Amino acid sequence: MKVSTIISALALTGAAVAAPGHKGKKLPTTKIANIEVVDTQLVRDAIKEVEKFIPLQPYLYNHVMRSWLFGAAAFNNNATLKATIDLEAHAIGTLLHDLGWDMRPDSPWVTKEHRFEVDGGAGALRFIQEHPCAKNEWDELRLQWVYDAIALQAISDIPEFKSIQTQWMIKSVGFEFPGPRSPLIKDEDYDSILAKYPNDYLFRGTNETFTWLAASKPETSYNTFIQDFGTAYVPGFNATGYRLFDVIQGGLQAEVAANP
Repeated sequence: MKVSTIISALALTGAAVAAPGHKGKKLPTTKIANIEVVDTQLVRDAIKEVEKFIPLQPYLYNHVMRSWLFGAAAFNNNATLKATIDLEAHAIGTLLHDLGWDMRPDSPWVTKEHRFEVDGGAGALRFIQEHPCAKNEWDELRLQWVYDAIALQAISDIPEFKSIQTQWMIKSVGFEFPGPRSPLIKDEDYDSILAKYPNDYLFRGTNETFTWLAASKPETSYNTFIQDFGTAYVPGFNATGYRLFDVIQGGLQAEVAANP
């Protein structure tokens, strides 16, 4: 869950070329929380997928829905920007960006081997590639936009020079976080989205999820910000010996001993 603090001038002015997968193609739309959004079968099925979070993690469902809708509201308020965005890719990238948070014991998305951002990115790719409606519609470039946005969401500054598509998936998630409301989104749109998908448990839920990640697969938390949640909340958690710092210090000591 990454907040990008920098939006390129390209993203704001809409100077990029429309996405090749949907260039010149008018997609069906609907309204959710009074926000016009793209309404393809792939998007509808992505919504059904994240609805599975509701019984155990309702805050997570609300979070991904708000992330998508905040971005859509910003696009609807800027026709030039909207024309540059692959709206279906944006929907999938925001709706599925936290598959790696899935705390269900039988989650099809979470692995023991990978950090949550990688699980989420790989899961989103699998969702798209296995969907019958994606055949001949999703080339390698569109898949890369989605994977990059999800995998890089928690790493500050790196996404700044990625595609406008990737930047806006991450930026849309960023509208979730404290601070003044963005001038890119109308107040009535904020109010409508928050009325349907309240933001009343996000930080408690995030704290719970990050602690669960550190406890359930600690090997993936070392050298990431999840490590801090393990140190703070998980009894017996100790990253010492696994950190990059420890590797370098061990090497340094061996080097000095061999070559004083």
